[in-house]
Amino acid sequence: MTDSDTPGRRARKRASTLDALAENAIRLFHSHGYEAVTMEQIALEADVAKGTLYNHFATKEAVLAHWIHAQLAIDMAHLGPRIEREPHFAPAISVMLDASAAWCEAHRAWIAPYLRFRFLSFTGVEREAGTSSPSDHIDGFAMLIGRAQHTGELRNDLAASHLATLLHHLYLGALMRWLATPELDLQEEFAAIVKLFIEGAACPSAPTVKSRKS
Repeated sequence: MTDSDTPGRRARKRASTLDALAENAIRLFHSHGYEAVTMEQIALEADVAKGTLYNHFATKEAVLAHWIHAQLAIDMAHLGPRIEREPHFAPAISVMLDASAAWCEAHRAWIAPYLRFRFLSFTGVEREAGTSSPSDHIDGFAMLIGRAQHTGELRNDLAASHLATLLHHLYLGALMRWLATPELDLQEEFAAIVKLFIEGAACPSAPTVKSRKS
């Protein structure tokens, strides 16, 4: 097997192709609006055959989701030091969710098709924690929950990945409520789910640490 045939190299090449296709699609979404753009236009913009595009992405919602997850990974890397400085779960998760609210508000038109994709591929949501592929906040949730379990803030009778999935469902529900009711403040919606989650997942002997929004 040559170096060019190694699994790691093939994976990197595929990831690079996915990123390039998504970047071309995003340029079209910015220029023409998400709903107006077709998969055929994305293939033309990326200078690839339609079959090549469909081999990587079945729908334009999948293209959008890949780009969103890549952006979230970049944002999480930037937020990491701020999150690490917060020793307690509520303030740490608030840093993440405040940034998410600001991003979603700036890209509101793309959130509905993204959520449609997530719910149509719902089984994929459950498998994401701990994988190396781009995902949304579930890995960050699991990391912060695990840290809080270690310090005794959150219950440890359920795995961090399990609790992260439950928090993720609350997160998606808050996004849906915000989309359906434009006058809502998304930061406040996220603060509400953090409070609800902590009250359900807190270790009985742990003191409650309030988030900045509660």
